[in-house]
Amino acid sequence: MEAFVAGGGTSTMPWTFEGRLRTLWNKTLRWPGHFKEWQSYMKAGLLETEPVEVNGKLVSPREVLHTLLDPKLRARPGEPDLVIVRVLAKGRKDGTAAQAVVELIDYFDESTAFTAMERTTGWDASIKAIMNAQGITPKGVKPAEIAVPGPLYAQELLKRGFNLTESVSALG
Repeated sequence: MEAFVAGGGTSTMPWTFEGRLRTLWNKTLRWPGHFKEWQSYMKAGLLETEPVEVNGKLVSPREVLHTLLDPKLRARPGEPDLVIVRVLAKGRKDGTAAQAVVELIDYFDESTAFTAMERTTGWDASIKAIMNAQGITPKGVKPAEIAVPGPLYAQELLKRGFNLTESVSALG
């Protein structure tokens, strides 16, 4: 596997925690060569949405790439997948150097046929929607790391059968 810095759901965190963290990484794991392939697609203009003329027709390079890659990359029904989310924080707790680790590991669910990716994105969205409907989260657009109460969110993940662990330990 290879890891590279990615955006996505945590993309507001650098501003939220500015001045309070020395280092913040959000990395995605993929198969070796994945990032280099996508850099090549980007450099070739294949991620552009602005249509270009090809044989007298306007086509979006991104739509062409999606049309070609989707059937090759889509998981086959029942094909298992895996999602790992790991948060590692180092700092001081009660004056002592410490680290906290929160980890979620999820797999394809044979009983529902939901992939781990479907489970981790779908349940995440539903938990946040329920919190919003119940008035737990503030109205308006707010970053998840500000709006969503972490302990309650973790309880909701556990209720849905996620393998979520948390630990705090002294360093050195």
